[in-house]
Amino acid sequence: MRPPGLMAVHAHPDDEAISTGGVLAAAAERGARTAVVTCTGGERGEIVGEGMDPDEVRPRLAEVRRAELERALDRLGAGPPRLLGYVDSGMMGTADNDDPRSFWRADVDEAVGRLVAEVRAFEPDVLVTYDAYGGYGHPDHIQAHRIALLAAEAAACAPLYPEAGPPWRVAKVYLSTLPKRAILEGARALAARGLPSPFGVPERVEDVPMGVADEEITAAVDVGTWLEAKWAALQEHRSQLGADSFFLNVPADLREAVFGTEWFVRHRSDVATAPFERDLLEGLA
Repeated sequence: MRPPGLMAVHAHPDDEAISTGGVLAAAAERGARTAVVTCTGGERGEIVGEGMDPDEVRPRLAEVRRAELERALDRLGAGPPRLLGYVDSGMMGTADNDDPRSFWRADVDEAVGRLVAEVRAFEPDVLVTYDAYGGYGHPDHIQAHRIALLAAEAAACAPLYPEAGPPWRVAKVYLSTLPKRAILEGARALAARGLPSPFGVPERVEDVPMGVADEEITAAVDVGTWLEAKWAALQEHRSQLGADSFFLNVPADLREAVFGTEWFVRHRSDVATAPFERDLLEGLA
């Protein structure tokens, strides 16, 4: 019997390690098939890696980041890069959003077709992408959410994108996210150590600008056992990690509390599952 497959759809190289590195490494270690589709080359990311000259690296940043992605996926056991081929759209509200080559400006039908081809080729049982806000509002993350949900349904419909291969029905679809209370508690823990938080330090859960209410979470996966693999994969994205990186400055004793759980909202499931899951592969034969 073929093992179950898990596919994660991400916007840029390094996103796979940050929000799904643990579930990918865990699934691979258990013998599941794993894959990551990356929608853009990350060409407009920062260049902050130690010893990197931004002027020299910028013209070939997509190439650099692809190599970093390849090494990170190897760390996670997630196979070779699968690229949709779009250009990074930059942060919301910047001129880069208007680039016709950018993912934010992509023709939706075309983008869905590209992803349907990847889904039908790999035949995942589980597909993971971002929540509707794209985690933190980046246009490429929001677009990845849209395209992934459309492709997960279109892949099962034979008359749609017939050139993309035989139809395939994804059994379970999840949205990667963070519970607002965990964001608040993490920010407070960092502040107590005198360390900055990328989320600021909101006074109340209601003030947290991203994530979802705790009661919306339907899966929390403890990835502490695979935190070393997740951390190693993240560190392969050297161009994106400067000395002041949030990820590199979380104290070792807080690392598991901050990064050791990955949270999800179940978008749909064709198989019977518990109301609250600890494993995205639950219910699959």
